[in-house]
Amino acid sequence: MEYKCDLCKKSISGGVLPYSEHVEDHIMELIKARHPDWVETDGICKKCYEYYKNELRGK
Repeated sequence: MEYKCDLCKKSISGGVLPYSEHVEDHIMELIKARHPDWVETDGICKKCYEYYKNELRGK
């Protein structure tokens, strides 16, 4: 099944990563700052999650 990431708008096969309280809050804050319409329950694709995680690491 194909899904669309709410951040990058790309279609991905598999699934999205749902928001979880175990996900670092600072990553979610960065995403919300850049995508104010994003809702955590919509989830994000792994590529977007890794992108924002690396942004915070300075990569």
